[in-house]
Amino acid sequence: MEKLKYSATVKNGFQYTLKRNIKKVVQNFKMPARDIGKKQYYSYLSIPIRNHHIFYESFSGLGVLDNPRAIFLQILKDPALKYYVHVWSVADMEMAKDNMKEFENLPNVKFVQRESEDYYRYLASSKYLISNSTFGYFFTKRPEQVYINTWHGVPTKYMGYEHTAERVENARGPARNFLAADYLLSANEFMTDIMYRRAYKLDGLFNGKVLEVGYPRNDLLINADKEKVYQKLQDAGLATDKKIILYAPTWKGQLYNQLDYNVDEFKETVKKFTENIDTSEYVIYLRVHYFLYKLLANDPALKDILAPFTIDTNELLSVVDILISDYSSIVFDFLITKRPIIFYVPDLKEYENGRGLYIPTETLPGLVSSSLDEVASSLDAICKNREEYVEFYAPMWEEMANWCIYNEDGMAAKRFVNIVFKDYTYLPSKSHDIIDGFGNKKKKILICVNSRQKDSSFWDSFKAGLERYNYNTTDVTVLVTSFKDDTTKEYFNTLPDAVRVLVWYALPFVAKETKRFFDREALRSLGNAKFDEVRVEGDVTEYWAAFANNLNL
Repeated sequence: MEKLKYSATVKNGFQYTLKRNIKKVVQNFKMPARDIGKKQYYSYLSIPIRNHHIFYESFSGLGVLDNPRAIFLQILKDPALKYYVHVWSVADMEMAKDNMKEFENLPNVKFVQRESEDYYRYLASSKYLISNSTFGYFFTKRPEQVYINTWHGVPTKYMGYEHTAERVENARGPARNFLAADYLLSANEFMTDIMYRRAYKLDGLFNGKVLEVGYPRNDLLINADKEKVYQKLQDAGLATDKKIILYAPTWKGQLYNQLDYNVDEFKETVKKFTENIDTSEYVIYLRVHYFLYKLLANDPALKDILAPFTIDTNELLSVVDILISDYSSIVFDFLITKRPIIFYVPDLKEYENGRGLYIPTETLPGLVSSSLDEVASSLDAICKNREEYVEFYAPMWEEMANWCIYNEDGMAAKRFVNIVFKDYTYLPSKSHDIIDGFGNKKKKILICVNSRQKDSSFWDSFKAGLERYNYNTTDVTVLVTSFKDDTTKEYFNTLPDAVRVLVWYALPFVAKETKRFFDREALRSLGNAKFDEVRVEGDVTEYWAAFANNLNL
C-alpha cells in the first residue's frame, strides 16, 4: 500500500479533545437507552466467540422467515449439525408469538428481543451471523465470525447506487453490510451481476464468496406441506375453503424507512378487486411489505384479510391460486408455481421515467396495467379462464424462467449448508456456482472526506478531481462522514456514477482511540475491502486523520 496522501488540514485538535472529554463524562450519567445497548455491544466484542452459535435476523427481527428460515430448517434436520445453538432476533415478541411457537420446545433454539442486552451479546459473540437485510451502523464483524447476507429477493427495480433519487442514501447500509460479509447468497447469475456487482458496486472490492446456489426461501415453496400452511391460515383467522388471490404490492418510498402509501387508495384498490370476483369461489388476502404491515395490522377495513408474518411468504405462495403484484421480487418466486400473475402498476410511468426497472414490462408473463378499472374488470375473466390465461403467457413465462428460476430445485438450502457448514467445494450442477470474490486489476483508491467542510470552493474542486480519474484503470471509493443537511446529501448524489460512496457514522459513545479501536472502525466502515492508496482531503479532525493513517499501517 502506498503512503497516505494528504490534501488536508488537521484542525481544531483542542476543540476535538475537549468535546470527547465532555462526552465521555456525560455518557456516564445520561445516555439514551438505544445508545447504552450499542455501548454494551462494543464491550461484548472482546468476549470469547461461541463457536456453535448461529445468530439469525430476518426483516429487522420480524420473525423466523425468508432465506434465514430455510437455512435454519435445513440445519435443524441435519443430524451432523445437531450441536448448533440457534439464536433468533425478534423485534416484537407479541406479534411474532405464533411464528415462534413452532420452535418453542426445542432446547437449542433461543429468541432474543432485538436491541436488548442479550441481542447485543449474541450478535457480538456468535460464530455465524445470518441476515436477509442489514445490521445497523454500529455493527462490526469480528475476524473470527462468519457473516452471511442472503438479502430478500431478486431485484426488479433499480437498487443501490443505481437508484436515481437517493443513490447514496439507499446504498449505504447494504453496501457496508455486503462488504463485511464472508458469503453473499445469490439466487441466480442475474442477481449476482445486476445487484451485487453493479447496483451496489461490489465489483473489484468484495473479497468474500458469492454462493450462486439458488434461493433457499424457494425451497419452502417447492417443498411446502400445504396442509400445514392451510392450518396456519386458519389459526390466523383466515378462511381456507376458497381459492386464494393474493395481492402483494412492493415497497413504495424513496428511502428504505420512509413509506409512500395512501392508505385510502390502498383500501379502494382492494375493494375494487373484491367487487370483481366471485366471492363464493375466491377470497382476496394481502401480503404487504413488513413496514406497511405494522400500519395495517390494526386497520378495521384490512386487518381481517392481512396475511400475518407468522406465515412465511414462500410457504404462503404454495396455496395461492392467483397473484396480483407489481415490481416485487415475490413475482420471481411465484413463477415456480406456473400459476397466473397480474401486474397492477399504477405508478408505471414514474418508475420507467424515474427510478427505473431492470425488467421491461412488455416481457412480463401476465397482464400489465396501470389502470385499476382494467385490472379489476379483467380479474373475474382470469379467474374463470385460468388455463387459457396461463397458456397465452406461456412463452413469456418460459423466457423469464430460463434466467431467473432455472436453478431452483428445492435443494438450495442444502447446497448452502454443505458449503458453509461442511466445507463442500464441489457443486454437481452447472446451474450453480461459487464465486470467489469480485477482483479486478484496477488501482483501488480510498478518499476520506469530512462532509462538514464549510468552503464551497473545496466541494467544486473535490468533484472536479473525481471527474479527472480514468475509471477504466482506477476504482475510487469515497468514505464520507454522515450528512447533516439535504444540500450535502444531494451533492454526493451528483458525483460521477463510477464513484462508490460509503457513509461513516460516529459511534454514540466515546472509546479509547487505540490501534485496536481504529482496526475495528475500519472493519465497521469498510468491511473486508482493501485499498492500494488512502487519501484524506479537506479539513479533518484528529480522529479522521488517525483513522486514515491506521489504514496505511
